[in-house]
Amino acid sequence: MNRIVLGIGALVLVAVGVVTLFLTRDTGPDVTMEDAEVAYARGDIATVVNILTELIAEDEPLALYRLGLMTRDGEGVSQDRDRAVSLLERALGAGHEPSQAPLRALYLQRGLEADAEDGVVDLTRAAELGSPQAQAIVGSYYLTGTFVDEDLSRAITLLGEAAEAGDSRAQTNLGMAYATGRGVERNDEEAFRWYLAAAQQGMVRAQPAVGLFYETGRGVEQNVGEALRWYLAAYRAGAPNVDARLGALLADGMIEGADPSEASAWTSAAVRADNRDALAWLEARADEGVVAAQAQLARLYNDGEGVPQDGQRALAYFQAAADGGAGVAQLEMARRYASGNGVELDYIQAHVWANLAAAAGVEGAADERDVIAQFLTPEDLREAQSRASAWRDERRGR
Repeated sequence: MNRIVLGIGALVLVAVGVVTLFLTRDTGPDVTMEDAEVAYARGDIATVVNILTELIAEDEPLALYRLGLMTRDGEGVSQDRDRAVSLLERALGAGHEPSQAPLRALYLQRGLEADAEDGVVDLTRAAELGSPQAQAIVGSYYLTGTFVDEDLSRAITLLGEAAEAGDSRAQTNLGMAYATGRGVERNDEEAFRWYLAAAQQGMVRAQPAVGLFYETGRGVEQNVGEALRWYLAAYRAGAPNVDARLGALLADGMIEGADPSEASAWTSAAVRADNRDALAWLEARADEGVVAAQAQLARLYNDGEGVPQDGQRALAYFQAAADGGAGVAQLEMARRYASGNGVELDYIQAHVWANLAAAAGVEGAADERDVIAQFLTPEDLREAQSRASAWRDERRGR
């Protein structure tokens, strides 16, 4: 009998143990996102962090997202971009779509801040999440085989997505691809469309291409006026080699009324590009007494750029331009008289020309004038200053 009682007691103890074990078993956090919202509303950020930290142990998507943003911004926790990325990745993996935008931005930020090659992985991730900027960069990498194996198909896909989203760099590169048939079938109309889209957004690199398409009628109806407009926009923005295109149009009589100084600079650039018509135009203007043309020809013949090097012709043009008031030519003549380069050594005349160049605001002319003055006696210096004054008076009297 006693044994039976003891057995029943043992069963009771076992049952109680099972119930106790069940009641004390970990059933997950006893806090919710609603608790976090309440704490946040009262400004208790420390409690919010504690609640979110407990919830992310259960991979609660919204908790991962919120804590990821707080970690990104350093709100209530130490700012840690890499941990923020990890939390947002987990949130997105758990199906929380709003995590995609901040995660994409963080990938892009890390990719741009890293060394170019090291940033490829993050930029690729950002591109995969739909960042037009990252798509444009990674697309260009695949187009050229930079930091990655060349993949023209993938390049065109990425560039196309970014271009459609309005990224001007992608539009420019896509225009180049269609213009050259790289990765796609050559299509001048598509090339022009994308170049124009980029140019209209202010992409300087695309503007000369638009000008060239208009000038040649490639992919669009020929329109020299529009070509000039886009060339000028690119030139004003400092695009390289556009001055030579402008010089070619000028030499062909397609541009009228240009500023003489600017026109001479354009045609000089065209001469350097071996345009014989531009050389003829420049020499004709020089013969007419256009000082800017004389100064440009002087430099061309002096340096032998686009023309055979000819010291005597260079000197003659420098002298003519200096007489006409071109400050840079005056400084050149000062240096020649100070060194006896092509002319007889004459420190007085060297000082005259340096003085006039300094008055014209030519950089470095005042310093050269002061150096030359050290080789002059007081009487010579007064003579040089008198000649410079007489030159100015003569110019004013014309």
